[in-house]
Amino acid sequence: MCKKKDDGKREMSLRHNERMSSTGPRRPDVPRNLKPYFLCLLRKGPSWNVTEGNEDLMLRYLAFLRRETEAYSILLAGPITDGGDIIATIILESPTTEDATASVNANPGIQSGHFLAELHPCFLPALDNVKVEY
Repeated sequence: MCKKKDDGKREMSLRHNERMSSTGPRRPDVPRNLKPYFLCLLRKGPSWNVTEGNEDLMLRYLAFLRRETEAYSILLAGPITDGGDIIATIILESPTTEDATASVNANPGIQSGHFLAELHPCFLPALDNVKVEY
């Protein structure tokens, strides 16, 4: 533990961090409420511009987002609007990488080849109080 004799506040803060952690000393510069999530980046897929036979894709995609959000698998989702290759981001809460992958692969845009997905494990401040409304 790092202590500065001339800084009583810092020493008290570090001791408080130690009491809050069940795994040992905490670093004072790391938020306490970090949780594991998965960040999914959706990119334009090989069928990005193919509309024939996929006229209902946006409706199916939006229904998928709503269903997964209401099931608390997807916590946040939204488009990227700069016109680049990345078209959307999704934050998922899932117990395993396999479960997160299965959820992403159930996306109608992935299934049709309109989207490609990159899945990355990450730590973010807890999103427990975030509620997406439809």
